[in-house]
Amino acid sequence: MALVFLLIHVVLFCSPVLKAQKTNSSYFSWTKELKNELFHVRQYDKHARPILDSSEQVIKVDVRFSFTRAVFNEKDGILETNGWLGLRWIDSMLKWDPSVFGDMRNLKLISDLLWKPDIVVFNSVRGYDPMPPSQATLLHDGTVYYIPPLYLVTPCSPDLTKWPEGFLKCEIRFGAWTLDSTEILLGILENETKADLIHYENWSSQWEITETAVSTNSYFNCCNPYYQDVAVTVHLKRNSSLAEKIAMVSSAGIWIIVLFSYWMSPNSADRQAIGYSGIIGMTLILVIFLWKLPTGKNIPVLLVTHLVLLLQCGSNCAVTMMNRRLLRRSPKSAPYWVRRIVNTKILDTLTPRRDILAEIELNQAHIPLGTGNDSSTLLSSSSTVPDETGQPRLMQPRKTCISEDIDIWYRVASLFDRLAFSIYLLSFILVSAFIVVLYTTDK
Repeated sequence: MALVFLLIHVVLFCSPVLKAQKTNSSYFSWTKELKNELFHVRQYDKHARPILDSSEQVIKVDVRFSFTRAVFNEKDGILETNGWLGLRWIDSMLKWDPSVFGDMRNLKLISDLLWKPDIVVFNSVRGYDPMPPSQATLLHDGTVYYIPPLYLVTPCSPDLTKWPEGFLKCEIRFGAWTLDSTEILLGILENETKADLIHYENWSSQWEITETAVSTNSYFNCCNPYYQDVAVTVHLKRNSSLAEKIAMVSSAGIWIIVLFSYWMSPNSADRQAIGYSGIIGMTLILVIFLWKLPTGKNIPVLLVTHLVLLLQCGSNCAVTMMNRRLLRRSPKSAPYWVRRIVNTKILDTLTPRRDILAEIELNQAHIPLGTGNDSSTLLSSSSTVPDETGQPRLMQPRKTCISEDIDIWYRVASLFDRLAFSIYLLSFILVSAFIVVLYTTDK
């Protein structure tokens, strides 16, 4: 009984294994026989174009590119691309009847055994390297599928007008190096007008592919017969990084602080510190932008805007120093035309008067007292009465001509501040509106 169970076990479990081994042996046998027929019996020459007669002078080669990765190197201005180049053509010398070779309908081969079109990347920065060896699939009707993996480095010049945002358009051009239009005819596989993005992964958080296009071009001017290429156009969108966004927000804050510093007192030390801090901050932000600025065409609007802001921070310091110099003028009567300009109703609302008595007390320790009718004396119009010892005693001072001069120069300084504020605010509004319109308009 034990012997019977052992025989059943062998029949049930070992017969499928033996059948599979027989099948595999048959497959390898037919593969070996088919290769011998194609490459030895027929004396296949991989260096000659595979045509049987004069009616097959032109070999049609269909092209398709699949993206797996695309990263733009901003400093060098190059597009680094990983992908697969799909090529399909018919090799008339490698056809066979499947019924003769064990119903084999396809064959996997190393591409170096086959004739291949001399396709290169015309605009590669690394030279015109041939396609790398890879596995090829040969069908019984002579159709060859050759899909080599590629790492491409091609030049690309971005438009920096909207930097750090913006779009980038790059081209990858494939074409035959020596074969002209009388020998091969380039086309697009399955008539697809876009590149394959099924296996694409966004490896960069700043650049992402938004659109692709594939087209064929013919060059009639250079040669007769003409040459062709297949252009793969890729559109990428750039997203600003976190550091760039922080720098832009910081510059906007500096802009607003410097703007409202014009409403501070003309001789305020804090206002001068704000101007100097704005210059230092804007210089550092410009250094960051110049460090990250890619190679490309046109000047970024954002860079020009920050240069204008840097100049405005410098003008703020210049206006502040000029006003402090005005307030340090010697106590002499202001010119008549200055009084006429300052003492108007409109300017009264724009340049408020200071407390003259407080100004007198502030400057009293710095201006010596005089006697007689000296017009340069601070208290020349003050009243004096003798005290118990017979010495003159100072009475309450009045608003003098000199104190009025001090107030007039203060109002002149305030007038310069209001004019500078108006110019600064107008430029702020115009530049902000232009940037909003520019960045919200599609390219």
